[in-house]
Amino acid sequence: MNETVPRDAALLAAGRAPIPLDADAPVTDGSDDVLLLTSGSVVAHVLTAFGPHPIGTPAAPSLLSLHGALAGAYDLCRYDPRGGAAMVVFPGEEARSLLFAGTPAGAAFRRIALSSVTTALREANATLARFFDDIVPEPGWKPKPAPAATPLPAAGPADPRRVRDLFDAAGLDAAALPDLGLTQRRLPSGSRLLSAGEEAGEAYVVAEGRLRVSIRIPGVGEEALAFLGPGEVVGEMALVDDAPRSADVVAQDGAATVFVLSREVFRRLLDEGTPGGAPLLGGIVVALVRRFEESIRKAATFRVLSGPF
Repeated sequence: MNETVPRDAALLAAGRAPIPLDADAPVTDGSDDVLLLTSGSVVAHVLTAFGPHPIGTPAAPSLLSLHGALAGAYDLCRYDPRGGAAMVVFPGEEARSLLFAGTPAGAAFRRIALSSVTTALREANATLARFFDDIVPEPGWKPKPAPAATPLPAAGPADPRRVRDLFDAAGLDAAALPDLGLTQRRLPSGSRLLSAGEEAGEAYVVAEGRLRVSIRIPGVGEEALAFLGPGEVVGEMALVDDAPRSADVVAQDGAATVFVLSREVFRRLLDEGTPGGAPLLGGIVVALVRRFEESIRKAATFRVLSGPF
């Protein structure tokens, strides 16, 4: 997908005058405007009581401030431009429309949005994992061992009747999931769906139950990043950038049912811009943006807990 992103950015930016960014004038996300970085790069910071804290370095082409337009979360981030940075602006209403549009521009927006938020989320999670690198554990302290991975049950045909409010805001018809190529899998309580570091070939949409997403932080132990319920998605980042899994995912507080989205189906829907896949892919973007918001809020909390520098 990375090879199509510059072309997608050119399509979206056509007819819009780029706005040069001043390295001495940081940009904040105080509205629901979405910013398309068309050249250069910025340093992203989460805003905290002790000042801004760096969480990533988005580079063009990249969409910034999606959390304002898609999650209603404002005044979370500041972007410090580097030399040569420029952007174009999409009002929130236009960005939300493009995200679910079954048009070439909509497909381009979804591809850039998935690439942008996946990169931003990986960088934010990596920041969390390194946050307490300088902490020296007490003598004899050992993290709790991660539960052993268990063989996953086989996937079967997706049953739309099991879905409750799946991407309701995206207008996704649950009955269309089998037609899109998704299958279904049932997870026993406490079983591990994903393990950090493993290779990836599938993403999962939660149909029933609850999943815990966590990372292991040196000197601290397991840190839960999110708890996912029906209609939320997990594992899709690795389908976007082919990187290994970045977190552990376990069925929490009972059994869970997930819909399985294979890499082959995901890439076909994404690359072809199939209109029928727009609600599913747009819903995945929304789910990722919400998870990014949770991660940067956690980074802000960690920054306050670590005290003033």
